[in-house]
Amino acid sequence: GKDDVVVLPKFDATGKPLPLSYVTEMSDQERATRDRKVHLSKKEDLAKGERAKYFADDDNTSLEQMVREEKMNKGYDFEDNAVDNIGKKRRGPIQNVFAEEEEYGAGLSNSLKTFESRDKRMKIDQLETKARQQQINAHHQTENIHSRDRFNLENPRFPKHALIAVATRTYLMLQTTGRLVDGHCLIVPQTLAVSSTQCDEDTLDEIRNFKKSLIRMFDAVNKECVFYETAMNLNKMPHTYIECIPLPRKLAANAPMFFKQAMRECEDEWEAQNKQLIDTRGVKKLASKVPKHMPFFSVEFGLGGGFAHVIENERDFKKSFGMDIMAGILKVSSEIIRRQRSSIADERQLTEAFVESYKPYDWTAAIQ
Repeated sequence: GKDDVVVLPKFDATGKPLPLSYVTEMSDQERATRDRKVHLSKKEDLAKGERAKYFADDDNTSLEQMVREEKMNKGYDFEDNAVDNIGKKRRGPIQNVFAEEEEYGAGLSNSLKTFESRDKRMKIDQLETKARQQQINAHHQTENIHSRDRFNLENPRFPKHALIAVATRTYLMLQTTGRLVDGHCLIVPQTLAVSSTQCDEDTLDEIRNFKKSLIRMFDAVNKECVFYETAMNLNKMPHTYIECIPLPRKLAANAPMFFKQAMRECEDEWEAQNKQLIDTRGVKKLASKVPKHMPFFSVEFGLGGGFAHVIENERDFKKSFGMDIMAGILKVSSEIIRRQRSSIADERQLTEAFVESYKPYDWTAAIQ
């Protein structure tokens, strides 16, 4: 059959820049200089009583090239290089590499090599081959992630009948599985993000706009919104979403107490280090309270903030933690709710009713 032409990505699945651009942007003169091995003149060093250079390419790396390397994430990440080199050579713990007697002289040269990227000792054709393979691997990884991403709008299996409103970077949809109440909906970033703490400012602004509009809509029928997010197993690249549960005012008044108590109990039972319940009241950005690459659970009551907790033990922390608490507030069985499935026809009818109620508050209409 006819081969497909694929444009290889410049970023991996996590958004980290791949190094091919850095390699291919080098001039012929830079390539020739890069391939030329630089040897230190020991006699000259000893005669002057000083070291002429520390790394092999000190003389043939310009400031412009160093800036380009740094921009392409190929700069001098000394800690990563040390871990990479030590792991490659199986030389044991990092502290054993730097014996006290090697602080000066030849020992220093060997120690400094530990912090030098092994890529810098490769010829340019090897670097290009390695970079090309990284792009191919990134392409396959991205394709695999997108194909199983149930929140990808381009996924053929995405339930488009449950779509309520689409903005530039986010969208609002009806919850199709484990729907606790009528109006249970999801705010979802369009681009894959494993948690809201890793979303950019524009995406966070749109999420906040959806929250504002939902609060206004449900306020008109004497209900208040509880928003929660569960960010777990981040290494598996899950697509995050924020759940919105509308509650009658009387139940909503007790929701903070229920969540606070349940989160403290789970800390006492499962967690060893992160026992502090994070208070997010008055906090605009959750990332200012929760480490960017850590799994967490957070809950927000309206736009007034709420609580968050860094998940230390993902094995014991239930993905359904938020749903279980909400089910307790509503006095329904979360197990039964999880097993319930509605037909596409019913979901389409619920979505149409939601869209009609949401129309006066739909802020996305202005950007269509």
